Amino acid sequence: MSALLLTAGLCFTARSAVQVTIDNKLYQYDNKPRLAEVLAPVALERNWYWPAAALYQLDSPEPEQLRAELLALIGELLAQYQGDAAAQQSLQAIKTQLTSWRLAKRLAISIDYDAARIKPALNPRFGNGAYLLQLSTRPNHIYLFGAVETEVVLEHRPATPVVDYIVAANTTALAEQSKAMIILPANKMATAGVAYWNQTYSEVMPGAQLFIPLKTSMLDTRFAKLNQGLSELAMHRVLP
Repeated sequence: MSALLLTAGLCFTARSAVQVTIDNKLYQYDNKPRLAEVLAPVALERNWYWPAAALYQLDSPEPEQLRAELLALIGELLAQYQGDAAAQQSLQAIKTQLTSWRLAKRLAISIDYDAARIKPALNPRFGNGAYLLQLSTRPNHIYLFGAVETEVVLEHRPATPVVDYIVAANTTALAEQSKAMIILPANKMATAGVAYWNQTYSEVMPGAQLFIPLKTSMLDTRFAKLNQGLSELAMHRVLP
């Protein structure tokens, strides 16, 4: 885990080697602090929901590069399927969603103040660069995107299966009907069956994203490539 931080970020000011924004406040360090040191000033301010905590590298170009690649792919598909109203609707909806996202490179580390203080392996050292450390109390929403007419923010409901959330959204004609992807707040992904023949009881954690992919039964493999790219890029979304 620490390797990700040790290599993260080359752009920083002469005043400080590490800059971390937490709750709209900038913290600057001349040294390379460990996670527990960065969390210490804010860890006890509120009852933070650590499973949803996220660390982003702000000076990495990777998320924007992937977004540009996906928008170019969508452009190719829109040109290829000009006479297909269903494809046009689905692709335009995804293009609108994708363009609106705030992105930054999410670093794959676990964030928990108590754990960082106790276990050295969970207390990595920051590398030079600019970061966003996003903390929140327990979220009360989930975010549904993909092959839907418009991205939807839904209230999280305990003991509610995935399929119940999907019913509340307007899916497009090319929406996959048999499965959805759950992107957990901890930045892990799971697949949920949502058709009558493969439905699994999968609950959604508060703060999670639900991705409704496009059908991939068409011969054009670019739709599967677009699904894969969207699920990857969603892990680098900076959610409200």
